[in-house]
Amino acid sequence: MPQFNNNSYAVERPGNYIITDIHIIPYHREGDEGIYRQIITDQVIEFSIFESVENPFLTGNMTIVDGVNLINMLPLTGFERLEFKLYTPGEKRGYDFSVLSGHPMMITGIRSKTMLKDRVQSYVLEFCSIERVKNDLTKIKRAFTGTTDNAVLNICRTDLETKKDIIIEETKTSAKYIAPRISPVAAIKEIGTLSKSKNFNSQGYLFYETGTGFHFKTYESMFCNESGTPRPVRARYSPKIVNYRDDKGDKDIDNALTSVESFSIKSQFNTLRHLNYGTFANKTISHDNFNKTFTEENFDYHINYEKENHLEEGTRNGVIPFFNFNSGKTISDFAETKVYFVSDTDKVHGTYDYLGRDYDGGKRISQKAALSSIILELKVPGFTGLSVGEVVHFTHPSFKELKNSADKDFDPRLSGRYLITSIRHMVDLKLNKRHTMLLELVKDSFQQQLPEDTIDLFTNQENDKGDSYLQYSLDNA
Repeated sequence: MPQFNNNSYAVERPGNYIITDIHIIPYHREGDEGIYRQIITDQVIEFSIFESVENPFLTGNMTIVDGVNLINMLPLTGFERLEFKLYTPGEKRGYDFSVLSGHPMMITGIRSKTMLKDRVQSYVLEFCSIERVKNDLTKIKRAFTGTTDNAVLNICRTDLETKKDIIIEETKTSAKYIAPRISPVAAIKEIGTLSKSKNFNSQGYLFYETGTGFHFKTYESMFCNESGTPRPVRARYSPKIVNYRDDKGDKDIDNALTSVESFSIKSQFNTLRHLNYGTFANKTISHDNFNKTFTEENFDYHINYEKENHLEEGTRNGVIPFFNFNSGKTISDFAETKVYFVSDTDKVHGTYDYLGRDYDGGKRISQKAALSSIILELKVPGFTGLSVGEVVHFTHPSFKELKNSADKDFDPRLSGRYLITSIRHMVDLKLNKRHTMLLELVKDSFQQQLPEDTIDLFTNQENDKGDSYLQYSLDNA
């Protein structure tokens, strides 16, 4: 495992941060001068930056206490840029929103404006990546030919006009795609949903932004590298007493940075949701409009599990147990639970793949839904070296009575590898002067396999004396 922080000794205490002066850059100049910057560092109480694998752009907000009437002095109109840098001491990765070396954010709104006292007001500035605004301003109405990863790259550079880094997982889908006057992100999502990975048995890409740039990836590429080897964890989090020094008296900042201040399990399982999405089993009915044929394909979670890469290694370590649910059938044998209808028409554009053909839609939806089986939220010390789409380890306490000191005090299933799906950085500049994070973690598999059983413990295991009655007969009884 790589060291959690490239230079841990630069961090004196967990929650330390480095921030430059915070500037607002108006859309207009002052006189004949160049770019005019209004420094607002002293007015900022706190701010947050949010990234998620479900969110194509970085967003954030900043709480201001304004005693100089900045709103009318600049004025603030929702077209200003926001400039600053945020880093964890000693860490190379961070958020660079500067003009010279990074990419400023755009202020898009003001909310929660209140009067604190005479001539002093507070409000919250909303900001986001400039590409978020360009996405709403732009509509694509042209054709793309070739591999779909090149189409996504072309959209990012040409339509979103981004100058940021773009990290792309190659696709094997070669298609002719015509964007029907839709936004760049809508086109990317449509392309990504139906693209197949070059290296994995996956269909369905996610498009999202982090402090390092834009990403176009499948879940499997987040779990493991090109060869299928699990990616190393970026950090090992656990609830523990924070010690700033080890047994020898030396600084132990890594231990402090990976301490969990609080955590909650937002979801541990949701059978009804999984039934609705077809996580356990589903059926895809395909129609070939050219040949006038229909085909049916059943998806079985347990059979498919071994064909994909997961966060935890093992062939039967999924979040859905294998057992005799009803009359010799497992829960994954009921394909009619969820039925999808898709087009199977091929060769619409000659030899190119047809993007309207959803080959593995049932499997794609099941994979995403299975990842939401276990959802954890952790509050931890802030660290800009982590991004969504990376893997961390979390040690979940067992909550059981320890009979002797040799017992392991952790949950064997809820502990293990998790994928970071969202991060909210929260920086307090005035009161606590501390940087904290809220991490949302998910997992699709366990370190320890769930129990299996072939004995039917469901069928006929209930009172069978129920009868049928006519309502009016009961009324007249």
